[in-house]
Amino acid sequence: MPMNFEQFKEKLLMYGADVRNWPKEIRSSGLKALDSSFELQKLVEDEERFEGILKTRKYEEPSRDLAGRIVAVALPEKKKAQRNLGVFFSEVLGEFSLSRRALAAVSVSLIFTLIIGFTIGFSNPSGYAFAEQYETNLEDFLNYEGDVL
Repeated sequence: MPMNFEQFKEKLLMYGADVRNWPKEIRSSGLKALDSSFELQKLVEDEERFEGILKTRKYEEPSRDLAGRIVAVALPEKKKAQRNLGVFFSEVLGEFSLSRRALAAVSVSLIFTLIIGFTIGFSNPSGYAFAEQYETNLEDFLNYEGDVL
């Protein structure tokens, strides 16, 4: 079975530039494809040059602090504390994956609830006491069951 360009390129990367060292099953079709194509010959020359460069490289010992540098880069940098309220809310909202439409619906409902709360609070001031009412309540407290404190 003849070998096409992509198949030859794949086998070249797997088995190396010397086609004679390829497995027997594909060696003959690889040699035929190499003899018939100038592009494949150029590709083999480039691969031989690359393998030659790799063979001339010497092993370099890693530096002593390599592990520490890798860990330092891998750890996320701590952010400086920012006291900006807008940044805080944007980070909080960033944690939730809401679409713009859902975020708008939540915002409108929160604003509507806040308006209703203010309306109820200001229309019914239960915490506000008139001075006369305060004095009456104080007298009732002091004269509890007829005993004067």
